[in-house]
Amino acid sequence: MKIKNLLLFSILSLSLVSCSNTNYTETNNVIYANPGESNFIADEPDPWEPFNKRMYYFNYQIERLVITPIVNTYKFITPDFVENRVSNFFKNAKVLNTMANSAFQFKGRKSMRALGRFTINTVLGLGGLFDVASKMGMPKPYEDFGLTLAHYGVPRGPYLILPLLGPTYLRDAFGTGVDSVIAGKADLYKRMELFDSATVNFTDPGLFVLRGIDLRKNINFNYYQTNSPFEYEYVRFLYSKYRGIQEETSK
Repeated sequence: MKIKNLLLFSILSLSLVSCSNTNYTETNNVIYANPGESNFIADEPDPWEPFNKRMYYFNYQIERLVITPIVNTYKFITPDFVENRVSNFFKNAKVLNTMANSAFQFKGRKSMRALGRFTINTVLGLGGLFDVASKMGMPKPYEDFGLTLAHYGVPRGPYLILPLLGPTYLRDAFGTGVDSVIAGKADLYKRMELFDSATVNFTDPGLFVLRGIDLRKNINFNYYQTNSPFEYEYVRFLYSKYRGIQEETSK
């Protein structure tokens, strides 16, 4: 997640150079730029801004009261070695989405690379617990259904903050749902007879929660840590650039 870490660094940097002459108002813990003010970060349209800012604050409260204590407890009681094996397992399973979406875009070579990476890590890496493929120098291809829709010319749509999941776009929010279905249906672990289906079931609520904890643990970002009144705008601007990089890389 080097790109996400770079985004966090950029947010902190931008907070230091925010324009001091820009006025803003705060209503119900939600900060709005005053009409008529110009800010290069806010120039991109955000038609659902009132909803998004309230959802941003909602996610902050949920993270502060629920998610952060759970993640900290998980990190405290789980040895680093075990944490890394869990992360590798879920990262390996996510490669199946890349394989499927590469196929949807008729990128046969990329799809085979993803399949090769999954197979190597699953067979030689004890079910994906060890990232053998990276040590062998194999590339890490990435695709998701949002990028598949972009490949066929579907626009991003409005910027959207989802509960718990955070920033996305309308197109990519739909793509996230499709990717979840793909992850649930593509049970190659069972097909390869490496695990008993009763042992590894990606639709199991416990495994779903563990996946969410692991995902949040690996994202180096906390709401309102920049101490800037324009953090929402910074996150929106930089997420747009981050998604743009993914779209360009996918071409």
